[in-house]
Amino acid sequence: MGKKKAAARSGVSKRTPSKGLSETGLEAVADDGFEQMEEAEAAAAIAGGGARTVNPELQKRLDLLAELSRRGDIRGFVRVFVPHDLTQDDTDYFAGELEGDETRWQQLAQEVQLIADGSKVLKIVGDQTTRAEFRYLMPNQTLSIQREVVFYCENGDWRAEG
Repeated sequence: MGKKKAAARSGVSKRTPSKGLSETGLEAVADDGFEQMEEAEAAAAIAGGGARTVNPELQKRLDLLAELSRRGDIRGFVRVFVPHDLTQDDTDYFAGELEGDETRWQQLAQEVQLIADGSKVLKIVGDQTTRAEFRYLMPNQTLSIQREVVFYCENGDWRAEG
């Protein structure tokens, strides 16, 4: 019940740096620094013209999806977008969902057009022969929200990953 050591009274552990940050505080600072690095990399990628696939077959599929989305052809879009293993019932359900939700359809259409254009794609991960993961900033958002869409190739046919 006597006196506590100065470190015990202040709640500072012996492992805490002299600046007085707790481990949680250090993690927050590290996370913030990492986030700032990611934002700087994103800005540099976009300023550099973004990233476009080097695979001509994948680019053709992306261009087709972008064109179908510009035309508002939801059923045609869904038919060439969904994974091969999706059942016809699930494909029809997804198309119906998009037809019933204009905001969701517009968001998906904008994202596919953005990927096809490539100018706002931050990075493409994968071999772009069998798999390509597009990382980009969501369009029309006040926050910098990074999204990812994966396309894979099966028997020469590129589809979004489920």
